Amino acid sequence: MTVSTQALIKGLVARADPTPNNDSANNDVALRLDTWGGAFTSPMVRKQHTLADAGVYYVCNNAQTAIAPTYGTSLVATSPFIVISNGTASQRLYLDYIALTTTTAGACTTTTGYTAAAIYIDNILRYTSGGTNLSTTIYNPNMVVGVNNSAASIYCGAIVAPAASGAVRCICGLRNIRPGVSTTFFSAAGDMNLLTFGSVEGATGSITIANANIMPQAFPPVILGPGHTMLLYLWYPVLTAPSAGVYAPEIGFWVR
Repeated sequence: MTVSTQALIKGLVARADPTPNNDSANNDVALRLDTWGGAFTSPMVRKQHTLADAGVYYVCNNAQTAIAPTYGTSLVATSPFIVISNGTASQRLYLDYIALTTTTAGACTTTTGYTAAAIYIDNILRYTSGGTNLSTTIYNPNMVVGVNNSAASIYCGAIVAPAASGAVRCICGLRNIRPGVSTTFFSAAGDMNLLTFGSVEGATGSITIANANIMPQAFPPVILGPGHTMLLYLWYPVLTAPSAGVYAPEIGFWVR
């Protein structure tokens, strides 16, 4: 006779912390469950090492070579800077962070504006052509496991994307990720924008505008199902004739 899992594993629903128990090899305690029947767990490590150890965490970059976006003063839905798609059949892709390091200062004329960013997700593939294919530089940081079993596709640069589906969602509509430097430059060489997804940390405070800065910002979580796509847009509101600035991208994510 086969006994169901439900009959073997039991627990008590306890949203609030229960009474603590002393360490003891003979102290039997009921499994603590949440309102929906999930088990509460206490992770031993608060970083991403456990995901890397399981072989499901990945990083992607373009080495030391920077990539230029499409320059404009407004968001154009068919011109994203980064496109990430989940090519798995049944797993989900969880975006961890995107780091953009400026290697060449962005130029402009007459008007000091800022660098804007937006995040969209869609349930179709949103890549047609252009940009740099970073899919061949996706690596698992755990040397023990295979290099890349993520099935993700990542493109960065002056991308041409198809029109959005009717299911497209704007996750973050407008962020100022870099105030303009002057009436001739909108960024500084050495700037690093760190976009962390699902983070509980706050954004950076004031910066010295004329200097290179490290600028972290917390973005909403992004989760992509099979065949789904994330699009990161960069544009330069208020600026006149933005051009020249290029970014070295680095991306971290996990699939499970």
